This record gives sequence, structure tokens and C-alpha cells, in this order.
Amino acid sequence: MKKITFLMLHLNYGGLEKQTVTLINELAKTNNFEIEIICVYNILGKSFYDIDSKVKIKYLIPYGPNRKEIKEYADNKKYFKLVKGLFKGINIVFLKYYLMKKEINKCRTDYIFSTRIEFSKLIQRTDTINISQEHSYIDTDKYIKKVGNSFDNVDYLVVMTEKAKENYSRWIINNKTEILVIPDMIEKNEKYISNCENKKMISVGRLEDVKDFSLLIDIFYQIVKEHKNDVWTLDIIGSGSLKQELENKIECLNLKDKINLIENIPIDMVYKNLSESSIFVLTSKSESFSLVLCEAMDVGLPVVSFDIDVGPREIIDNNVNGYLIENRQSKEMTNKILSLIDNCKLRKQMGNSAKQSAGKYYSSNIINKWLEILK
Repeated sequence: MKKITFLMLHLNYGGLEKQTVTLINELAKTNNFEIEIICVYNILGKSFYDIDSKVKIKYLIPYGPNRKEIKEYADNKKYFKLVKGLFKGINIVFLKYYLMKKEINKCRTDYIFSTRIEFSKLIQRTDTINISQEHSYIDTDKYIKKVGNSFDNVDYLVVMTEKAKENYSRWIINNKTEILVIPDMIEKNEKYISNCENKKMISVGRLEDVKDFSLLIDIFYQIVKEHKNDVWTLDIIGSGSLKQELENKIECLNLKDKINLIENIPIDMVYKNLSESSIFVLTSKSESFSLVLCEAMDVGLPVVSFDIDVGPREIIDNNVNGYLIENRQSKEMTNKILSLIDNCKLRKQMGNSAKQSAGKYYSSNIINKWLEILK
């Protein structure tokens, strides 16, 4: 039986983590592989997502990064504790790379599967098949330079869109790495389906700048002004460093009774919230793919997203299962959302198309592409 070793940073909440766990569980179902996960941080004491019991997990550090701790000390001017916290942070970063490299070099395995560019760079082995799935996509000089020499010992680099493949083909210096396109996969959902009748919008993602929930709040504010007598609400599901900032903005705009910030909840509850909504909105500045778009579509929601460089444009069929908004035009996004708010029949029609489109991303349809590599 062949063995696959997955390299992961943590098993907390996140799109990368959810996608990797889904792949691991699908591979475990085949009973053709022995699977282990080497995970740097043990943040929760267990995986946020359910993992097949046959999969072995090894944690390298029994805690996570201490960035919040450092920020708290700095904000409260606790300088002695701040210095200690900074030294601890430096040590955590050192251990992250030192321990992972040590595990990569000594593990007995047939395939090494990296989920992070920094782990791909650590791989020096030539006695294994080395695979990297790159979830990031940042079209900046700094990132392109980083990509250039990070995959020297990677046999297969898997990206999620054709546009990403086109760019990585230019960015990677060596000629050894074969670049393949395999989109993210979702588990087929038959339990939660929206009727698109509830007056609720929804978005899901990390509360970080890249997701631009601040702009979503501005857009929703304009919608509320347009529909004073037709009360819609907005759910934003996720957690992150901008939570307090977003809460302050919501309060400042007097939207506390209309916008709900919901912390990390089990995936079953995410689907339940999606099914109780009627429109899904994505305001991200960049995406590697956008798994949550596929999940929202599988619930039967029409989706509205900015047409960013990678991701949504390969998922959304404009004017059929949702809307793609060019050049981050917030006014145009507001108008498209309003057109869905004003037309329940249109919401249902687009939602039905979205549900049909989501099928091509079911794990049962995607897993064979992975098995081809593992042959």
C-alpha cells in the first residue's frame, strides 16, 4: 500500500484546510493509501473538520502562533511581557521551519503533498513523488519572486484555475515541475436547499482585508437606504483580525439590527445559514478559487461577485447563475443585488442554475483527477 504524507500548517477553520481534509477523506475512502498528516500547530486540540479515522495526525508544536498575545501586550503597553512575547514568537517561527524540514527529511513515504509554498521550498528529496497544491494567488513582484525558486523539487504543482496555470507557468524558473489544473471539490449537498424567499443576504470568509467585508457593509448600507420599507438582513460568517473594526463600522452605520457577524460555526451550520438566505455576495480582492462560491451555489443561491483575476470568472456563468461585476464597481454590484432583491422569480431561476453548475465540483467528479496523478 502506498503512503501519502500531507504537510499542513494547522487544522483550524479555513478554505485551504477544508479542501485538503475533503481530499484526504476521499482518498481514504479508496482504501488504496496509507495517509498521514504532519501538522505544525495544534491550535484546537483536534481538527475543526472531521477526518477519516484511518488517517494518522502528527502535530509538531502543541500550540499556535502568539500574534494576538503580542498585540495585546503592545496595546496595553506591557513592555516586559511584549519583549518575552516577541522572543516566543521568533522561537515559534524557527520551530515551524526547523521541525517541518526535519519531518520531511525523515518520513518514510511515497508521496509528499505540500499545502503551503513555504513547505514546498523545504522539500529536497528525490526518492518521493512531490506534489504541491498552491492555494494562494498574489500577482505581485514579491510573490512572483517567491514562486520562482520554491518548487525546484516539486514534481507536480496543482492549481485550481486555467488563469493560475498560465501565470505559474511564467513564474516558475525550473522546467521539471508539471503544472496541472484541478479545481477544489465540494461534498454533494442534498440536505440544505434554499427557496430564495427569505429576505437575507450572506457572505462567508476570513475577516481580513483581502475579503473586503468593509466594502460589503458599505454596499449593504446603500441597499438598506434603497429599501427602507423592505427589511433585508446580512449574515457574515467568519473570524479574523478585523472583527472589532467591522463591528465598529456596523454600529457607526446603525446597522446592528440588520448585520450579523457570526464566528466560526460547524460546517453543517454554515450550510444551514446558506439555505436560509437568498443571495450570496463575494467582495474579495483576490481568490485562489473560492470554494465557498461553489458551496453557496450547491445550496441553490444566486451569487454576486467581483470579477477578480482568478476564481469567480471560472465558476460563475454571468447572468445565468449569478453576476460578475467588472473593475470592482461597487455601485454596479449594488444594482445587481437590488435587481435580485426586487425579483424573487429571478432569484429562484438563477439559484436553480447555480445548483446545477455546482455539480461539476462534487468530490465524486474531481477525485479521479487526483487518482491519475497518484498512479
